[in-house]
Amino acid sequence: MGDVRVHVTLSIRAHHPEGPLWDAATARLWWVDIVGERVHCFNPTSGENRSWHTPGQPGGVVLGVSGEPVVALPEGLAVLDQDTEATELRVPIEQDKPENRANDLKIDSRGRAWVGTMAYDKRPRNAGFYRVDGDEVVRVVDGLTIPNGPALDEARGRLYLADTALFVVDVFDLDIDTGALSGRRRFLDLTEAGFWPDGMTVDDDGMFWVALGLAGAVHRYRPDGTLDGVVEVPTSNPTSLAFGGADGGDLYITTSWVDCEARATQPLAGALFRCRPGVTGPPTPRFTGLPPAPAAK
Repeated sequence: MGDVRVHVTLSIRAHHPEGPLWDAATARLWWVDIVGERVHCFNPTSGENRSWHTPGQPGGVVLGVSGEPVVALPEGLAVLDQDTEATELRVPIEQDKPENRANDLKIDSRGRAWVGTMAYDKRPRNAGFYRVDGDEVVRVVDGLTIPNGPALDEARGRLYLADTALFVVDVFDLDIDTGALSGRRRFLDLTEAGFWPDGMTVDDDGMFWVALGLAGAVHRYRPDGTLDGVVEVPTSNPTSLAFGGADGGDLYITTSWVDCEARATQPLAGALFRCRPGVTGPPTPRFTGLPPAPAAK
């Protein structure tokens, strides 16, 4: 990759930006501010950044087939009305665990959603990871603390999933036709380094990228777990990343202000960054498995 320099693409002091998503159809970058309880949509061409308040902390955002924002709210997946800021719950998740909220959200090429949960107080092993397809919500991984990701490598039949609280990333064998996961094994253990594996993605070369809290960097790994490259960020806690741009070669990186231990010396914490690492990432699919709105009575 060589020496990759990052640049501020959106100068904003957001609290805890997360979950960047590039929508190729509209050339917009969507992201959430979890602690700030807002969904954002950024236009890199004009510099305009729109945002909407959410009722509770949003763990992520994706787009439905018609371009409607679908937000991972504490109680499940909800459609956000961009005109009124109203939200309509479509997919309840963990209604029996009010101590939890949804955290991180991705879509696969079949239009299914993958979403994790976590406890507000980060209590150990109280959360899970779910596959959502229409009205079907399946708990596919249990006993997690702070799941992040996933990152999908469908060409190689892999799904990566972090448990940030344990400093680890696991990899599963993925049957993309059925959505079944198997063969769970450890991919990265960052305990000794003391870095938090957070948001992640896979590029078109099958390389795994992860934002590392406390490291001030994002790392690129080969499929065998060998470190292949480092992109440094001028703040200690990058939270997630996504490829985008007209050619898929822009890498957008979100960073946290809330988790920054040296806020006074890191004025760029909470901003969004962009770089050109010399590789591309696949387009983000839309959520085709969203259940329809309930019929009016």
